[in-house]
Order: sequence, then C-alpha cells, then structure tokens
Amino acid sequence: MTSEVEPKRKGRRKVRAHLIEATPGAGGWGHWVLSAPAICFLGWLWLDLFGILSPIQSRPVDLLLGTLAYVVLVLLPFGYGAHRFVTSFPGVFQQAGWTVQPLEPVKPEEQHIVKYVCLTKERAVTDGKRILLRAAQGWVYLEIGAILVSAVAMVPLFFSAVEFGFGR
Repeated sequence: MTSEVEPKRKGRRKVRAHLIEATPGAGGWGHWVLSAPAICFLGWLWLDLFGILSPIQSRPVDLLLGTLAYVVLVLLPFGYGAHRFVTSFPGVFQQAGWTVQPLEPVKPEEQHIVKYVCLTKERAVTDGKRILLRAAQGWVYLEIGAILVSAVAMVPLFFSAVEFGFGR
C-alpha cells in the first residue's frame, strides 16, 4: 500500500512592480471610437433636453451651446472621473490604465499568472492632451460598466417577462 501525499498548492508568485500611467496609442482615438455609442446616445439625449429647457428660440444656437455644455459638464468630467476612479484601485481593476514594470524577472509564460504588488504609482504630467486621453479611457471604463450592469439587470427582467407569459 502506497500513500500518495497531495502536494500543497502553491499560491501565485508575488512580484514587486512599479506602475506607470499607460498612454494609449494614436492619441486615444481608438478609445473615443470604442465609447462613441454611449457618448453619442447621451449627447443626443442631452441636446434634446437642452433644446426643450432652453429659452433661446434659435435651434442652431441651442445646438452650439448644448454641445459646448455637454463637453464641459458631462463628457470631460465623467470620463476623467471614471479614469481616476479605476486607476486609483489597480489591484481591483487588474492594473487597468497602468503599464506594469516588474522589479524582478518574469518569464513570458508566467506573465499573466503572477500577482503584481504595487510599490509606486507614477502618473504622467497633466496637460490638455493628457486630460483628453484620460477622459477617453474613462468613457471606455464607463461603457464596460454599463454593459456589465445591464447584463446583470437583464436576468430578473427575463424571469419577470417569462412569468407574465412573454416568450411562450
């Protein structure tokens, strides 16, 4: 009779690392394109409400002022805020928005298995271009969040619809 001893499961290897704020390629255009459906829908809604509530009788002036207000009051603050929120918690959001620089060697095959322990976070210098890049990244995070929330919300809606006879 032989006794087999299960080897103890090793935890993920922890690697110390520095986090440097990531810079999207092509000036962030890919992020703007990816988040365009949400931005356009909200912009359309915003302009309709702005036109309804505006005392100005000129539609072109309403559109111009509404677009300017949308960019200043909604687009930039919400995008920038979402980017700041996601990058403030790199452990929770899998280092989203950061470039990881490990302080010890990591083999390519274990690159996604190791747990990176953040020692320092280095943000890029804030200028006009960087604000636009951060807003673009933030809108992608907001769109991903909206997709996840809607996927979870669809489950009870489905069961409620089936209960009332839809889909039969």
